[in-house]
Amino acid sequence: MEQKGDAVPAKRRLACLVAPILFCLAICAADGEDAVRGGELIVERPTLISLGFEWRVEGDANGDALARVQYRKRGEQRWRDYLPLYRIGLGLKVHLTLGCGWPQYVIPDAVCGSIMDLEPGTQYDVRLELTDPDGVLGKAVKTVTLSTRPEPEVPEDAPVRHVYPPDWDGPREEPSFRDIMEAVNGFSPNCDVYLTVRPPLAAKPGTVIKMHGGVHRYDRHLYWKNGRPNPTYWQHGTITLVAKGTPEKPIYIVPAGDGEVVIDGDGAATLFNLRSTDYLHFEGLTIRNTDIAFHCGWQGLRGGGMKGLTVKNCWIEGVVYGILAQDGRSEDFNILDNVILGRGPQDKLRGWPRSEAGYAVNLAGQGHVVAYNYAAGFWDGINVFTGSHSDPQWGQQSRAIDFYNNDISNCADQFIEADGGYANIRVLHNRCFNCPAQPVSVQEMPAGPVYWIRNIVWNVNGGKMAMKTNGAAQVYLWLHNTTSAHMTMPILPGYAPKVSTWVVQNNLHVGPAEGSNLSLLQVSGGRPSPNHVLDHNAYNAAAKDLPCEAGKEAYPSFDALREATGYETDTIFVDGYGVFRNAPEPPHAGRDTPLMDSAKMDVQLKPDAPAVDAGAVIPGINDDFAGEGPDIGALEVGRPTPVYGPRGGPYLERLKELRKSQTKESMR
Repeated sequence: MEQKGDAVPAKRRLACLVAPILFCLAICAADGEDAVRGGELIVERPTLISLGFEWRVEGDANGDALARVQYRKRGEQRWRDYLPLYRIGLGLKVHLTLGCGWPQYVIPDAVCGSIMDLEPGTQYDVRLELTDPDGVLGKAVKTVTLSTRPEPEVPEDAPVRHVYPPDWDGPREEPSFRDIMEAVNGFSPNCDVYLTVRPPLAAKPGTVIKMHGGVHRYDRHLYWKNGRPNPTYWQHGTITLVAKGTPEKPIYIVPAGDGEVVIDGDGAATLFNLRSTDYLHFEGLTIRNTDIAFHCGWQGLRGGGMKGLTVKNCWIEGVVYGILAQDGRSEDFNILDNVILGRGPQDKLRGWPRSEAGYAVNLAGQGHVVAYNYAAGFWDGINVFTGSHSDPQWGQQSRAIDFYNNDISNCADQFIEADGGYANIRVLHNRCFNCPAQPVSVQEMPAGPVYWIRNIVWNVNGGKMAMKTNGAAQVYLWLHNTTSAHMTMPILPGYAPKVSTWVVQNNLHVGPAEGSNLSLLQVSGGRPSPNHVLDHNAYNAAAKDLPCEAGKEAYPSFDALREATGYETDTIFVDGYGVFRNAPEPPHAGRDTPLMDSAKMDVQLKPDAPAVDAGAVIPGINDDFAGEGPDIGALEVGRPTPVYGPRGGPYLERLKELRKSQTKESMR
């Protein structure tokens, strides 16, 4: 008995020793798997209004880590809260680019996100704090001070060169040059003789090239003139520029102020070849009679990737492509306040699958801004280049790109595509009217976030679909948008990430009550992350009984979806198009139908609409709500309507006349 009595305490003593060890091992294992540890903080290229971050992490196997974001102007005391940085990675493997069978790249584990709607040229303090219900190991807080880019302006005091049109017969200011190539590169082309390597008289950074009024057009088929070689862009008609500016001192090409400057491509495939230059600023020019207005490079292994292009307050008409820059090493474009018109019909929808023009803007790279433009008559309006690479070894990732306050109409396929973007693609405050296909798109974007905030999407694809999400993004935010289509955003099988975070809040979708193959709500993706949100949206009450889908599960009605999933517990229904001040039901964009004039539609909510004050508060996105709470939809009652399209410049009156002609037979 004594031996037994001695044995029992010995076992207990062993258990008392082993249990804490096992407990500690279990805690360490849990920490290693689910707690998060911060690593390198990657600060992306700033834009005029946004700052972006990717904070690499380890651990957090269950994907519930975030980073709290606070910011303030430099010198202010009060911190402002913002949307968090969201989790990316989690073992996600993606192909190099859309639809290719090349080896896969593993998205690094990180939390990633942006601060938007900041002021240009302003310094900000930013505080990031890792949070995780399972614990944070190591340093949890990082604080940085950063500046947004200033909006580009032409200096008043700078060296000047003058360029006159070929038929100019008046007095000339000196120094004067025969054409743009001579003024910028320092050497004028003669027949087939070009000097583009270290020309001795090239314009220095900061030089202003003043283009004098008239039509700058040269007969590119004329080899000899008046007994000597004809100074022209012989045969190809392309203006190839190689002299470079700097970030602080671009080379500026602007009107002299003595009349409209028309640069006519004489039918050339490319007007401006900018593939070997950086930091050029074009402003106030009319560009016509060419396929590609500004060509900044194909994707390639050597060279390529223009930096610092500004195209501002220009009228670009009848082109196949406005700005084309498909090399992902491009950086810091400013495409601002332009009118860009494709070769599609300007007075009616031509419709998918045929189009006479490609893209108004198609960009790869980092730090780009495309804002306050009017674009119409293209296959797509404004796009990230779909073929951008995700694997950083290629140096071709497209990230930190802003599309905002653009006015886009009459596109055959999509208004805006985030396709090919890698992270921090931001689509804000755009107005998009008249599209017979899927109006906006993410196809595919490997990581994220991709932000769609306060956009208006109207008169589209039978009212069936708000967003094409083939491949989607691992983090996707659809906030405060107003559409005349149902909120259907399906993902094709095989493309969805295994775990995804979708934050879908405060959107107003007033799709049609009847039609073929309609669904009220369709949000599909990978397994929802712990930070998934689908709530506080508003729908057309007349369509309440249409089928729904969430997480690849189908439901016969909205009530069935809500009961089974717990999604949309605070969602409301509205009385169709009567909630708007002046936005009757559109014809939902059929082929060859007249256009709706977005300037004549008012999708502001009526003050007594049930969607007023019914939204959720989202830090940094709707803190300035005017009533008792944020309104659902793109526009807040009591706040000024955003500016869509050019804010000013020499072509506003011409644009107004164009819009009248586009919609003279439109349904209103």
